[in-house]
Amino acid sequence: MLQNFSRGSIAAEFPPLDIARVETWITRPAKGDHGFGDVKPCLFVRLTSHNGVEGWGEGYVLDGHEPDVAGIIHTIAPGIAALDDITPWGLRDLVSQADTAHLDVDYAGATSAIEMAVWDMIGQVTEKPLYALLGAAGRRDLSIYSNIWSDTQWTGAELAERAVFLIEQGYDAVKIHPLHNHTEEQAIEAVHMIRGAIGPEPKLMVDLDSNDDVELALTVAAAIKPDTITWLEEPADGMDITGLARIRREAGLPVVTGEKQTGVAHFKTLLAHDAADILNPDIAGVGGLLDMLEIAGLADGKGVVVSPHCWNSMTVAASAMMHFCMVIPNPGMAEIYPEYLGHGRLYASAGFEISGPVARTLDRPGLGVSINTAALDGLSSQHDASNLAARRMQ
Repeated sequence: MLQNFSRGSIAAEFPPLDIARVETWITRPAKGDHGFGDVKPCLFVRLTSHNGVEGWGEGYVLDGHEPDVAGIIHTIAPGIAALDDITPWGLRDLVSQADTAHLDVDYAGATSAIEMAVWDMIGQVTEKPLYALLGAAGRRDLSIYSNIWSDTQWTGAELAERAVFLIEQGYDAVKIHPLHNHTEEQAIEAVHMIRGAIGPEPKLMVDLDSNDDVELALTVAAAIKPDTITWLEEPADGMDITGLARIRREAGLPVVTGEKQTGVAHFKTLLAHDAADILNPDIAGVGGLLDMLEIAGLADGKGVVVSPHCWNSMTVAASAMMHFCMVIPNPGMAEIYPEYLGHGRLYASAGFEISGPVARTLDRPGLGVSINTAALDGLSSQHDASNLAARRMQ
C-alpha cells in the first residue's frame, strides 16, 4: 500500500520557504532527433527565494495555450508567496479555494508546475532527492517505453522503420498512434506491419488518441488483438467513462486513460466504474504531485497500475515523473519521447539517466535537474519574471 503523504507524516523537518521571484519560459518549437518528429513548445517555471534557493517546475500545455498557462502562474504567484505555509500542502489548500470553473487543464498545468518547483526547492534546502523526501529507501530501475509520434511521418512503413530503430537503440517497448491521419483499415494494417517489423518480443502499445467512436475502437481492438498488444490507450475520450468501461469489458485488452484529466475526483469516479486497468495522469498537468500520489493510492487499492503520461520536455517534468515512480508501489512503464531527449540536452541536465529499457533517478537534491538559463533563453520565445514582496514563514 502507498504510505501516508500527509504533511505531518513526512514534512516535520521541512524548512521555512519564501518566494521572492517567479519566472516562466516558453520554448520555441524545434525539430526532434533524426527529424522524425517536432518538439512542441514547453513551459518552465523557476521559483527563487530571497537567499537564492531555486526550484524548477514544468507545466503541461496544449498547443497555443502556453501564454495562458504562464499568465495563470504569474497571476496566482503573489497569493502563494504571501502564504505562511509555503509547502506543497499549503499550495494545495490555496488552490482548493479557487472557483471550480477554473480547474481546467490550463489551471492544473499551472499549479502542477508551481508545486513541482516547491518540491524542488525543499530538496535543495534539505539536500535530499525528491524520492528520498517522499520516503523511498533507495533508487531502483524504472521501466520506460518509447512513444512514436510525428505530424509528417505516419505511414505504416515509416512507423515500422522508427519502431525498429528504437528497438535497436535498446528500448523494449514502443507506443504508436495508428489512427493519427489513418482510416480504420490503414490503422489496423499499420499495427500488423509494426508488429511484423519488430518481432514478437518487444512490447507494443496502441494509442487511439481519445477517439470519439466506441464502436470503431472495439473494431480496431478486435483486429489487432492477435498482434499481442500490451495496452490500448485512450480508446475513448477520457471523460467518457461509460464508453471506457464498455471497451474494457469487451475488447479483451488492458485499457489506459487519464492523460488529459485533472484532479483526484475524476480518477475516483473512473476507478469506481472499473473503467481502466492502467491510469496515466500527467505529472505536469493533473494538478500536482500530491494529487498524483493520492491517485496512485486509490489505484493501488483497486489493483490498478499507474503508468504516467509525459507529453512534456524530457528534462524537468520527466525527472519529476521518475521520482514519483520511485515512490509508488504500483508503477507501470514511464513515458519517454526520444525525439525530445536531444533538445533537452541543449539547455538542461535531467535528473535521471536512461540505460536501454530502464531509467534511474540521479542522487541529486530535489528533482536533480540543472538548467543552463542562458541556453534556455536562446531557445525560448518568451521569458517573463515577477518580483514579489514575499515574506518568510513565521
